[in-house]
Amino acid sequence: MVSGPSAADGAGFHLVLLFATATGAITGVAVAGFDAAVQPTVGWVLDRPAWMLAAIPALGLVVVYALGVLWGSSDTTTTDAYVRAYHQRDGRLTVRHAVHKVVASAVTLGSGNAFGFEGPAMLIGGTVGSSIDERFGSRLRRDDAKVLMVAGAAAGVAAVFKAPLTGVVFALEVPYRSDLARRALLPTLVASGVAYLSYVALIGTEPLLATGGSAPFDLRDLGGGVLLGACCGVLARFGAVALAHAKDIPVSGPVRVLGAATAIAVIAPLGHWWLGGPFHLGPSYETIAWATDPDRTVTVLVAVLALRALTTWLGVAGGGIGGLFIPLVTQGAIIGAICQQIVQAPNARLLPTIGIAAFLGAGYRTPLAGVAFVAEATGQPGFLVPALLAAATAQITMGPHSFSAYQRNERAPDLEPLTRLPVAEIMSPNVDTVDASLSLDRVAPEMMRRNRRWAPVTEGSRYVGLIALADVAEVSEDDWPNVTAIEMARTDLVPARPDEPVSVVAARLRASDSDAVAVIEGESVVGVVTRRDLENVELLLDRLAGDT
Repeated sequence: MVSGPSAADGAGFHLVLLFATATGAITGVAVAGFDAAVQPTVGWVLDRPAWMLAAIPALGLVVVYALGVLWGSSDTTTTDAYVRAYHQRDGRLTVRHAVHKVVASAVTLGSGNAFGFEGPAMLIGGTVGSSIDERFGSRLRRDDAKVLMVAGAAAGVAAVFKAPLTGVVFALEVPYRSDLARRALLPTLVASGVAYLSYVALIGTEPLLATGGSAPFDLRDLGGGVLLGACCGVLARFGAVALAHAKDIPVSGPVRVLGAATAIAVIAPLGHWWLGGPFHLGPSYETIAWATDPDRTVTVLVAVLALRALTTWLGVAGGGIGGLFIPLVTQGAIIGAICQQIVQAPNARLLPTIGIAAFLGAGYRTPLAGVAFVAEATGQPGFLVPALLAAATAQITMGPHSFSAYQRNERAPDLEPLTRLPVAEIMSPNVDTVDASLSLDRVAPEMMRRNRRWAPVTEGSRYVGLIALADVAEVSEDDWPNVTAIEMARTDLVPARPDEPVSVVAARLRASDSDAVAVIEGESVVGVVTRRDLENVELLLDRLAGDT
């Protein structure tokens, strides 16, 4: 029979998989509900005449700003909220903030602004995972909160794009520029698969961006893919810098929102007239099919590329809330279409398709997710090799930049051993004890002479409580001869065992409102651990977690 820590770890991991399944199911249904509520509104808005398009997206930004003022929050992050919480020790996504942002995302997207659905979808899934951990967290290990949050974020992407592998890879890749999230692969696979099944059962299984065409390619196409990747990396680099500036414009909130809304009100009808439709607005799935039409000219494609970049930039500057995944996908497809019009490659679908992988992979520093998305969302797995080459090249030319402000370069040192550090490693051993029958007039001077703020109280060798000098000071000195140590000792404090993890003892110490706790083995005192000892370990954890 298996017993001991390995059995406990195995049971805990199976519990994580069970919770990941629940996370995926709930996320799939929730994202389907969000999609069903917002997509028809987007379609209705984009079908309005040009004069209405001048007002609706701009009005959406104003409403989002007003909601932020009403809720007392200026945080507009969705995907970045997940990345930020992932890197915070004990980081979580709360239901209250998620509800606010999902509503604001619905307004942003529903009013036709150029954002994507994956932002609120990741936020929904990550919050579901965090909430399940908060409800059942006592049964899980400390790091499993992050595992369920990652699984939920993956489930959100898997559902909204009908791409379970993309969800897994994106959620694991996006926290870092050059690394992957750890210990979450199997739970994210489970959650993504279940979310996909839940979503398509309600919405359908049609590919998100079916491109058609054939997949064969030759060596010339591979070379073209490398050049396209380099181009995408350079343009994504400029885009990341521009968006970073958009978030830090040194003007007041109302001025920023009013300026962005006014600019969009001008650009929306102008672009509609120039392009013959609202291809510079909205989540832009239709724009990809429109841009890859062989009849498009380079001039028109460059125009839609610039207009979409500008409307997304204005949306970010104006405080819009949504994802940047699909805007990156669209820009990559347009850049590929421009290259196709210039070189006239035999396979007209190749360059637009691998442009998606290159630009998405560069923008979010997620090359594997970009390649996986090409295969799943377009139905073109035959383009994997040129897409991989393009994505790798784009990573090189992208440099250190990213569309996510909270990404780190790579994982910090593994903190798990420190969170499991036994109390015996940090306690003060061989401490002086106080006999329970001694009066305070003998105890207090001795504690002060030895510079002890607290001491274990014993009867013989048996631990019975902990006395604090601060508590003794509250008793009148005239009464010290008549009060014994056991009468002043705190007997309600549960002593620690030498092998207990510091994280467990720290939580218990906070709950008891004490500055120290005795460490016993059997009934004998072997040491004392103080709040400062525990805080020093936690400070080290915070510093290591903050290293990039």
